[in-house]
Amino acid sequence: MKKIEKILAVGIFALAAGMSLPASAVTITPPGPNGAAAPFTAVGPAVVGKSGVEVDCTVTFSGTVDGGGNILISNVVFKGIPVCRMIKASATPDTPWVGKVLATDQLSFDNASVSVNTPILGGLCGPSQVGGKIVDSGSQTSIVLSNAPLSGGCSISATVSTTPYMHVSP
Repeated sequence: MKKIEKILAVGIFALAAGMSLPASAVTITPPGPNGAAAPFTAVGPAVVGKSGVEVDCTVTFSGTVDGGGNILISNVVFKGIPVCRMIKASATPDTPWVGKVLATDQLSFDNASVSVNTPILGGLCGPSQVGGKIVDSGSQTSIVLSNAPLSGGCSISATVSTTPYMHVSP
């Protein structure tokens, strides 16, 4: 009988220990009902650099958050001075920039690419994986890219706030 009690005690301890271990996945919500993709937009200032020349713009990211916590940016629009309108992003619904939240304050995007359609300094930037920060203040979420390098001698910086608010949880 003592042997069964020891086995039962060890089993309960193992179960309790397993339940108290934190999950390693970081999630971002809200996905839509039943895990369906939920749309969002993110707007803010951006700087695109190419061969040492930087252009200040306003950028709008549009996309979805899916049930797996992926951020799928399917449209990126740069506005501002005329040069900003010459910067075209590769993000489409068929080839989105795919974002993954790596930690409660870090994220990365795959397939980030822009084409700078200007004479002399124009050209393709990316596709590249870019890293950044995600800031969840409890009521507002911001995505921050700081001189994120893109192949082709380019970089992008942006601080965009999302609508709706997205909650990042460990």
